[in-house]
Order: sequence, then structure tokens, then C-alpha cells
Amino acid sequence: MNEEIEAIALLKRGDVRGLEVLVRKYQLDSVRIANAITKDFSLAEEIVQEAFLRVYQCIDQYDDARPFRSWFLRIIVNDALKALTYQNRFVSLEGAGEFDGSDLAGILSESSLWFEQEEFGLTHENAQALQEMLNNLTPEHRAVLELKYYLDMSDEEIAMTVHIPLGTVKSRLHVAKMVLRSMLERTDLSFSCR
Repeated sequence: MNEEIEAIALLKRGDVRGLEVLVRKYQLDSVRIANAITKDFSLAEEIVQEAFLRVYQCIDQYDDARPFRSWFLRIIVNDALKALTYQNRFVSLEGAGEFDGSDLAGILSESSLWFEQEEFGLTHENAQALQEMLNNLTPEHRAVLELKYYLDMSDEEIAMTVHIPLGTVKSRLHVAKMVLRSMLERTDLSFSCR
């Protein structure tokens, strides 16, 4: 039996030790996705922490026949989108600009999405410009790009994770790449989206 299946079995018996395995396996990816959607590292960490607590409390709702990863990432994406909607309704200046400097924040780095400066031969300035372009996309478009290019998910896996039709996934990916391409054409950056 693999480690993830054992962890889920422990959780279903009420043993919190199963959560440790899942946190270790999914925390970094989850925070990156939530951060890519919300553009708020503290909020992303909070979303992920609450999602793990909900997994512990509601593990009986998880269907063992389906991939845990997709089920859990759906929680992360949905909660990040809901938090962003809520945050846009109630803007708070408390804590604006604060950064906690934790190890996880360092791992995420300034470029929180799927591209790596070195991989595409980007200078630091160009990487920052590209990050700004990505930040101008809607949260829904950033989410599908993150799942596609950072987590290397297929379009079908994204549809299952975000719980949207496959055609919507393809449309969002297409639109996001078109918008990025349009923004790139107005700069001297060169970059290719698969």
C-alpha cells in the first residue's frame, strides 16, 4: 500500500497522523496555486491550512475511487477563488505589504508561477515583467495556467480538479495564452507557451 493510501486510511479511522503525510506531499504545490490565484501569500497559506483541516474533518466525503490530488486541489482552487471574491468585496489595509519571510515563502520565490528565469533565458527584469503580465490575468486563467504548466496536469485532470467542463479548460488556456501573447508583442520579451 502506498504512503498516500495509508495516510487516507489513518484519517478515515480518525488518526491525525495521516494528515502529516498529505501535508508533506501537497503543501508546497497547494500554496503555490493559492498564491498564484490570490496574489497574497498570507491568504494562500491560510487557505491551505484551512483546507487541510477540512480534509481531516471531512475525509469521509472523499471517494477512494478518485485521485486524492484532484479532490484536494479542487478544494484549494475553489477556496482561493472564493477568498478572492470575498476579499474584493471587503478591502482591508491591515497588514498590507507585510511579508513573513518563512522558508516556504523563500521556496516560492518572486516568480510564483510555472516559468523559471533560467529555463527561458530571461533576465531578472524580464522575469519580473512576465510575472506582472501573469498577474494581470484573471484568477481563473492564472489557475488553469498554474495547473497546466507548474503541476503538468492534462486538460482532463484540470477539468476534474477545477470542476469545470473540458471545453472551458481549453478555452481558458487559449484565452490566457492569447492575452499573454498580445502583452508580449507590445514588449521586447520573447517567450513561448506550449
